[in-house]
Amino acid sequence: MRNVALIALGFSLLVMGAAAATFVPFHAVAPNLLLPVVIFLGVTHEVHIVRGAALSFVFGYLFDAFTGSPMGLMTFVLVATFIVSRFAGLRLFLRGPIFQILLTFFVAVLAGGTILALRAIFEKPAPFPAGTVEDHVLTLLIPAATTALVSPLVFAAVRRIESLAVRKREERPATP
Repeated sequence: MRNVALIALGFSLLVMGAAAATFVPFHAVAPNLLLPVVIFLGVTHEVHIVRGAALSFVFGYLFDAFTGSPMGLMTFVLVATFIVSRFAGLRLFLRGPIFQILLTFFVAVLAGGTILALRAIFEKPAPFPAGTVEDHVLTLLIPAATTALVSPLVFAAVRRIESLAVRKREERPATP
């Protein structure tokens, strides 16, 4: 049931982001609302690695389908983000909003750089390349900052879903 609730949360975050983009054209600063969910799953050791990787895969697939990006791009990046955050084991960063913001900003910059690198490797180059190095840096930093700023809210929602499942498990009577 937790998995369904988390997928519903991820789907809702994607819908809210798409709906907000129709009212306010903020494509250049749009946060990746699924990245904090994947980071939370990665740094929480109560989440089994198979479950976290599978959820990250589903989130990435949903993100690719919603945004129209090349299929598999965000799927790969979110699963890799989960695995890296799992092996980093940074439980300290779940303690407060400042640490959550800093961790999410750092991971968002790494994920954005990975996406730019993968696109540079696998996509055909544009006939007239547009943009300077400063444009690419801003393309990485601004969405990473907005993702980091909303991350405490997403962390709180995921923490609530995970705690409800633990509470239900503790309320069940023990079988002899």
